[in-house]
Amino acid sequence: MLLAAGVLLPAVYYFADPSRMRWPLKCPFRLLTGWECPSCGNQRALHSFLHGQWAEAWSYNPFLWLSLPYIVLLLAGYVLRNRDQRLWDMVSRRWVVMTYVVLIMLWWIIRNVI
Repeated sequence: MLLAAGVLLPAVYYFADPSRMRWPLKCPFRLLTGWECPSCGNQRALHSFLHGQWAEAWSYNPFLWLSLPYIVLLLAGYVLRNRDQRLWDMVSRRWVVMTYVVLIMLWWIIRNVI
């Protein structure tokens, strides 16, 4: 299931430009408030990244690209937790998760103030 999503999702976003299509999900927080949530721009960033437009992908949501190593480690730790518990223990420690949550909140504030 995870593998299928990992192949299908990039294929969809390669061929469909979310900034020009009506079907991609719109951010409910932005629709209600006019402000951007921490993940606003992720769909456009993925589309730009898949087309090799690195600067444009970065401009849509830099926090996504800064978060990617942690997200990959978190997913790998979860998938491999039955074989080797050490990675999962490291990435799921309370202080690590709380640090990431604080960074998300700071990003949410900064992107709407600047």
